[in-house]
Amino acid sequence: MLRALPTRIFALVALTIVTVCVVLTRTITSNADVLAWGVTFDLTLTIPLVWYFVVVRGGVAKRVSLIPVFIVCMMLAALVVPKGHQEFLHDLRYLSAPLEVVALVLLAKRAAAGDSRLAAFAMTEVNVLRYALFRWRTPDDERGFTIHRRCGWGTIVACFLMLLVFESLGMHLLVQQWNVKAAWIVTCLDVYGMLWLLGDYHALRLLPTYSENGVLHLRYGLRWSADIPLDEIESIEELPPGSAWKQKGVLKMAMLDEPRYLLRLRRPTTVNGLAGIRRTIHAVAILPDDFEAFERTTR
Repeated sequence: MLRALPTRIFALVALTIVTVCVVLTRTITSNADVLAWGVTFDLTLTIPLVWYFVVVRGGVAKRVSLIPVFIVCMMLAALVVPKGHQEFLHDLRYLSAPLEVVALVLLAKRAAAGDSRLAAFAMTEVNVLRYALFRWRTPDDERGFTIHRRCGWGTIVACFLMLLVFESLGMHLLVQQWNVKAAWIVTCLDVYGMLWLLGDYHALRLLPTYSENGVLHLRYGLRWSADIPLDEIESIEELPPGSAWKQKGVLKMAMLDEPRYLLRLRRPTTVNGLAGIRRTIHAVAILPDDFEAFERTTR
């Protein structure tokens, strides 16, 4: 009961602040800019401060809980403050944008504690954004082998990105003639698609397949992964052109061209894919960028 008291006090104070702000914005028309600034301040800063001093300092919640509270207050302010007087709110969005990313990461990590499809999906989104935005470095070493260079995947991704940029601009100008919000939604989806392409490419580049301590760490970027003991590899066959390797239970690790090698396993193995997807395979069809590195890795 005592632990619930700070939360109830916060709810009462926050509800009072929101009610007063709504009444003020609906009844007072003079000095609209000053009023909008004050209402924005109370909704986005005063309420989180009350949360901190009453709930966090009361030992009911952690300091990191300020992030979702602030984001919710920003969304609430966008509904309460009149549309033509949201300058201060727009300035605060420069602060809320990185906090939203942090909140997404924290949510994904907490969800990952449970083995659910939702948790796996959240972690996939976080990993793609992490590789798209923060993993641009050159690999520290050249161990193992990758599968993206032989087909020129980097050039193909660059072309797709250029096409998406021009398509996004054209669609934005077209859609905004009917609805500005819809135009920005379309643009945001295009930007997210670009980030997905970048994240997938950097993962292919930075996550090679390698062997260590008798285990083959199979990595197809973020798309598929598995850890297979080298003793579980029954045979490695070189595939002739046009060979019939396409069958159930064969994982393809080749971007555009036909695979060069077929790696047969002694017993079925589970591979992990995006968003918690799993497949049971008995062979892997691979086209490595470096044939010598492939042979060294799979010995």
